Amino acid sequence: MKKLVSMFCAVTFAAVLFSGCDDDSDYSIGGSPSDLGKEGVIITSSSVPIAGISGFSATVTSVEDGVSVFNGQVVITNSTLKQILSNVPGLNISGDNVSVNGVKVKFTDKGIENQHPFYQGILVKFDANVGDTYPIKDSDTERKVVYKSTTDDFQYAFYKIKVIEVEHEINFYGLKKINYWVNHKFGLVRVEFTLDDGETITLPFYMGNLE
Repeated sequence: MKKLVSMFCAVTFAAVLFSGCDDDSDYSIGGSPSDLGKEGVIITSSSVPIAGISGFSATVTSVEDGVSVFNGQVVITNSTLKQILSNVPGLNISGDNVSVNGVKVKFTDKGIENQHPFYQGILVKFDANVGDTYPIKDSDTERKVVYKSTTDDFQYAFYKIKVIEVEHEINFYGLKKINYWVNHKFGLVRVEFTLDDGETITLPFYMGNLE
């Protein structure tokens, strides 16, 4: 009888353990909070217009339960890009001015996770290997690691750093693909958009007010 009770307890414990696991664990990043997501951090891009894009700035306005909340704005004169962006939830478009509030991103020493407004899931894990994939909530698409530096081979401002390149075949209203280049110390350092017509738009990104 004692063996039966012990077995029952073990099975019950296992059931509780697995049922208590977060179903979204494949979409979430663990680890300790990173300075990349601290309140006051600012992300900017090129000071020179690129493909009708200029004045990009995004600021961490608060941190909620380890998740950074961004407000951002950019000037876009490229009509094709504005048409694509008009389908993104939460964006405000007024003429050439595009703004957004409440974008949520989690930065930890393990990686970066996009949480809001859409295509939620892991953007990158810093211990990634080429070929790793990250599923995305409510989507049949995924992000895939396509390159990882073994030496300091990526030009960032006045010096070179290591990067991880992640590709997302997004197929979103004329936007075919997005490629991200990420560094564990400087965060997102480049994004390349590939449109359905084959045009590519590459933007550098810089994180300021880091400690």
